[in-house]
Amino acid sequence: LKCDLYGFFMKLQDPEEDVTSSVDAYVVVYSVTDRETFEVAVDILFALRERGYTGTRAVILVGNKSDLVRSKTIPTDEGKSVAISYECKFMETSAAISHMTDELLVGIVRQIRLKIQQLKDLNHFSPPSRRRKSRSKGSLYGTRRRAKDLLNKLLGKRNCRSKSCDNLHV
Repeated sequence: LKCDLYGFFMKLQDPEEDVTSSVDAYVVVYSVTDRETFEVAVDILFALRERGYTGTRAVILVGNKSDLVRSKTIPTDEGKSVAISYECKFMETSAAISHMTDELLVGIVRQIRLKIQQLKDLNHFSPPSRRRKSRSKGSLYGTRRRAKDLLNKLLGKRNCRSKSCDNLHV
């Protein structure tokens, strides 16, 4: 697994190699009992952010082996802190005992859908110069409505749920 992660990480750093053209989500997994895997995960998140993928695709940082509490070397707070700084979601699982694995799979699908919707919304509110110009009578009303929708989103009038890094449904 470490070799695969390293190989993928090296491909991410190669600007000639496009390994991400059909990728909808990145799930970056590390072991909570191994500092080296955590550092590789942080390097991968850095590379994803540098190439602009964290803004256009779902990214989830996953700490695995959460059942090994006595061997844990990466605190949950440290994983959350990294997730927040790299603008991605975070959760801890245990594949060995199937703890939170179903929630992770559902969360991956949910994050992909949310990211697609977010990109559609951004395109919807893009400047008029990028979109087809329409001078019809109703376009002023549509512009006002879109501006009001954007302000409501920015001010959080529609969605009162927290946008924390560990809630995969927002």
